[in-house]
Amino acid sequence: MSFPVSLRAVAMCAIFVCATFGSSDAQAQYFRNNGIGFHVGWTGLGSTFDGLAGQKIWNVTDQVTIGAGYFTSLGYNLWLDIGKVDLGGGAERIVDNRDAAPIFSLAVAPIGLRYFFLEERLRPYVSAHVVYFQLIPVAADAPIPTNAFTGNAPFWVGLKAGGGLEYYAFDEVSFLASLELAAYTGLNEPPPGGSPTFVLPQASGGLSVNVYF
Repeated sequence: MSFPVSLRAVAMCAIFVCATFGSSDAQAQYFRNNGIGFHVGWTGLGSTFDGLAGQKIWNVTDQVTIGAGYFTSLGYNLWLDIGKVDLGGGAERIVDNRDAAPIFSLAVAPIGLRYFFLEERLRPYVSAHVVYFQLIPVAADAPIPTNAFTGNAPFWVGLKAGGGLEYYAFDEVSFLASLELAAYTGLNEPPPGGSPTFVLPQASGGLSVNVYF
């Protein structure tokens, strides 16, 4: 059967439009399966939570952080974070008879998940991670909390949850903003003047550059 020229032209145009917009919706061309993120940020410790608690919980200033991490896709919206590491630097908050010494920190998230709600270049997400957190004092007698569960050493294991927003600036490069809250459990010996606790709170936020491959 022969179609009129005008009808065949309309049919071809419809097929072309459907193919074009169907490919655009998938947008698979600028999403890769693996990536590495490099980030700078902030960790909220004593400057944030000591005042809220009305006592010395951390006795450590909030810290500036730098870090990196690897992630891989478990699906178009679900991603697995592996080995995310952050290094932080700050100082003791309140000390007696000497100047406040520097305090460093190490945070390692060996595993975590991020779920993205959209499949576009601008993608909000929620996240959850298991985190190991350690304070590294310079002064031997630093007035900071310790954990009796870990031999009275200043390190803890906890859970961190939050979310953020990722924007794909290029096919393989994105920028990501995040904000998270963490709770570290332990039998915590407090800084001088504080009270024992079973949970230490922490906040964090930052900006990342992600490179996909």
